[in-house]
Amino acid sequence: MVRQSEMRSRIKRDNTDNLIECSPRAFLKTYASNKQLRSKDLRNVVMNALKEGDFLDDNGWISFLNMGKGQNENETFAFLGQVIQNITRAATQHDETLKPQAVTCPSPTATSQHSKPGSRLFPDWIAAFNVLSSSIHVDAKPSTDVAPRKKSVKTLDIASIAEFKLKDTTEKIIDNEEKMVGAAKQLLENDPCRERILGFTMEKKRTRFWDFSRCAITVSEPFDLNEKPELLVDFLLFVIFAKKHEIGFDPTMPNISVGGEDCSCYELGNSLCLTVGSPLSGEAAYEMVGRATRVWVVEVLFPDSNGDIEVDGDIEVGRTRFRRGVTRRVLKDVWLYGLCEREIQSSILEKLGAKQKTKLEEHFLTFIMEEVIIHKGEPKRTLKKPSRTEVQPIMMSRTHMLRKHVRSVVNEECENLYQLTDFKKALICWRDMIICTSFCQLDQLIKLTIISGLDLFRIAGFIHRDLSGGNTLFFEGRGIISDLEYSKRYNEVSSHDPKTGAPDFMAAEYQANLFFFLPSRTDATAELFKLQDEWFAPHFVHDVESIYWQYLWFLHNRIPKTPEPSQSALEKVKRQAGRYFGHSIDGNQDRFEVIRNETSDIKLRGVLESIYCPLILQPLDLSITLREEYRRVVRSLPMKKSDDAWRLGDVFNGDIYEKFLGKLQAVLDAYSVITVDAASRGTGKVAPLNGSNNLQTLPHNQNLDRSHPKRIEN
Repeated sequence: MVRQSEMRSRIKRDNTDNLIECSPRAFLKTYASNKQLRSKDLRNVVMNALKEGDFLDDNGWISFLNMGKGQNENETFAFLGQVIQNITRAATQHDETLKPQAVTCPSPTATSQHSKPGSRLFPDWIAAFNVLSSSIHVDAKPSTDVAPRKKSVKTLDIASIAEFKLKDTTEKIIDNEEKMVGAAKQLLENDPCRERILGFTMEKKRTRFWDFSRCAITVSEPFDLNEKPELLVDFLLFVIFAKKHEIGFDPTMPNISVGGEDCSCYELGNSLCLTVGSPLSGEAAYEMVGRATRVWVVEVLFPDSNGDIEVDGDIEVGRTRFRRGVTRRVLKDVWLYGLCEREIQSSILEKLGAKQKTKLEEHFLTFIMEEVIIHKGEPKRTLKKPSRTEVQPIMMSRTHMLRKHVRSVVNEECENLYQLTDFKKALICWRDMIICTSFCQLDQLIKLTIISGLDLFRIAGFIHRDLSGGNTLFFEGRGIISDLEYSKRYNEVSSHDPKTGAPDFMAAEYQANLFFFLPSRTDATAELFKLQDEWFAPHFVHDVESIYWQYLWFLHNRIPKTPEPSQSALEKVKRQAGRYFGHSIDGNQDRFEVIRNETSDIKLRGVLESIYCPLILQPLDLSITLREEYRRVVRSLPMKKSDDAWRLGDVFNGDIYEKFLGKLQAVLDAYSVITVDAASRGTGKVAPLNGSNNLQTLPHNQNLDRSHPKRIEN
């Protein structure tokens, strides 16, 4: 079991590429900005009240100045509770229109209540929204004692978090950072309504502000709490009085209770969509910076004064009672920095002929609605970066990409690869990622020329760049290609583009950021090779390799039911899965060797043959096909194009798609449905859905060695 400290360290390490730094004042201006709360008169009133209450003097915070040697963290930072009460009282007396929205709680040992099982949160301090914020009582003479919080607070109500340390050593600073990043990640993942989370860390007097969003992680430069107490006062004023949408909650997502359970409700156009059950896909929300894609089955709510559902909150549609619609749809909520999926669909389809277009449309989602979310007449976007921002060196080649908030509704309620427990359905998905149109007679046996879905992408000039388990879909006997938001015209890709995709399914060259199979340099190419570090850019074959990784993932994470494999065989599969899956976006040497090593298919087969029959392992040979194609396309070295980006020339064709198709179709033709065990055995991230316990026999086929177990675990 992974310890909390190890998990927090990994989360922090995985997010260093997204970190930007700014001055404390620039931070407050960007992330804690409210004209009413940033009034100089208000700040002066509050600062004077704190001095009159013996919390501040000219040297700083009196409690810090008088701190005893034997004090613990709880005792040292308890003064913040009294400070906040004084700030609240002074501010509301100065401006009667101000209403406190949040209360603060020291919480060094109390966990917070998550709606998601397994999530645990132990921040040293939180600010939480009070349901009846206008009735919050502010004691005119606050007690000097701060009572510990006796019960947990719902994470849905947490407005801000903080972490404290008595010393400012490097070890303590790093520990605070890791706890802050870990807690923020849990909050963003757990709550679909949360757009960002604010916090601060203190190591003795050393203080920093933090903002976590889908665009970036921003931290202020450290400042001395005693030398600049007004900075903390400005931050706390915002946390106490800011409304939910100002502090990072989505105002177009009213939370409602149905049958005593909290449910998510999305506003789209003039409609509300009530989520049903758990999300169909939500793994993208696991990463703090990114699209944060969540996909739900929803029921559209219709205004009805006699409806059985009551929605609280200031919603744009202006009604409070609703009834459920009869038809279920699928809603996607996502943060994008480029074109929306329906726009990209249109761009791809317009490049194809009529028959190709008709066939590809069968493997696209059917959109009922797609729009950028509007709030108070303005499109919802992530906040612009602060002025005077310092960016980590790894991000120097990137821009600070603002994201827009997009929602869409489609007809098809699909199963994604993570949910599939039927190997035949998975094969159909992979085939239909390859197969898409069938025209023109080829010969007497096949009678049709097969043009693949990805080959049609190639013909249209697009690469997908994000084929993964979450967007490889099965619906009514066919595969669906979705999540086109990262798709891009090949003549526009560049080595400077940020990496996109799910690490488990990314092409190895793409992760390594280099071509594995370049020809040997010669005297004629020596000068060109000096620029080799600038050459790499993703291309069409990398999309095809993603299908291969999906196949490997399924073999390692879904074990056919019968006969029961040995425990030692399962352990070998589990260890091998750990070498290839669950790593960062930059991959690792084990993944690289699967593509680079001439005998990788033999190594893979050596572990998997104790679980699978030879037929089902035949597509392992596709690593050979990939190596051959990678060698072929780089025989002509990359060229610098008119946009100053390096790309390969006109070297791509449809051969590799037909080879992949042949292997997959051979297995598909030979097998009937093979249902995998619904129980999780820990080799994968996502457990199969229930309802897959039907025992199904393997086909009678001469190529099938029936002595081999046929089962994959999750």
